[in-house]
Amino acid sequence: MPDIAKLSTLLDDPEVRDLLFGLAHTGSPAAGPAHLHAVVLRLAETTTPEQYGSWLSDTSHNQPMTVDQVRRTVGDGPLDDLATFAGGSSGAVAWQLASVLPDLVDAVSPGGRVVGADQLGREITDAIDGDDRSAGAFGAHIH
Repeated sequence: MPDIAKLSTLLDDPEVRDLLFGLAHTGSPAAGPAHLHAVVLRLAETTTPEQYGSWLSDTSHNQPMTVDQVRRTVGDGPLDDLATFAGGSSGAVAWQLASVLPDLVDAVSPGGRVVGADQLGREITDAIDGDDRSAGAFGAHIH
């Protein structure tokens, strides 16, 4: 099983964790890790090969993506839903996703291969559980 420890580091930021949780649960009947996995794969179609390749690479610096690419990947309706969930504007959410999605692809693609939705789900659960344990007795309540 590939090691995707970078995902745990990415999910250490509560704002990123909330954003990815919202993305995983908006805009698709296949909610959760399966939808997040689908977004990661869709990015290969809505970004340039050079961008996506840099995110898959374990040695290259992640190239940035644009807000327009986020909109093409996620869609305006789901972005509006995510903005409502996050309590912000769809423009702000698209901007946040533009900075987070390259790191997400990088985190879930050790050796240049995107892990499956099942492993992604397990890793997210483990990262969140580990964060809750490290936060002490009130960890699960402060998110």
